[in-house]
Amino acid sequence: MPETHLASERVTRLMFDYESLGREHMIALCNGLPRKVIRWLGINHPDNQTRKLFYELTGVPIGIGTYLNAGLVLYDEYDGLVRFGERVAVAHNVTIVASQGPNNSRLADIPYVRDRLISTAPVTIDDDAWLGAGCIILPGVTVGRSAIVGAGSIVSRSVEPHTIVAGVPAKLVRRLDEPAH
Repeated sequence: MPETHLASERVTRLMFDYESLGREHMIALCNGLPRKVIRWLGINHPDNQTRKLFYELTGVPIGIGTYLNAGLVLYDEYDGLVRFGERVAVAHNVTIVASQGPNNSRLADIPYVRDRLISTAPVTIDDDAWLGAGCIILPGVTVGRSAIVGAGSIVSRSVEPHTIVAGVPAKLVRRLDEPAH
């Protein structure tokens, strides 16, 4: 059987037979698959635990109790540039950009673009943070502990712990009282 047919069978099993597969079996099925395919499975898979496994297999550390909804897209060059703390809530269709540039465009030759717009920097989502649906997090941002990012926001600067930010660009909406432990 051709190699591509075998790979497509593995992807089909990972996507649709996941309830009958154990974690170790899923990891074995992922062995040899391109990281782009494993990440695609993470973006589109219907099950949270399985999505987390696929992101972890592509170099993304994810804390205990974190929930990643479908549609989470990470641009990180598969270099471990994005990290999720514990009990993070990520809503549908969130995009996190840890690496950005104009690809093959000659724009990269323009000094302003090269020096100010092309960037690669880690993104950290701290414990108990909540990322609203459709928000975009840009390179170098840390979303602090127990911070909330409003749906549809574009976050270009770090978010302080225990705050709510929203808008384009995201701005402080309010400070939150720290929860009792």
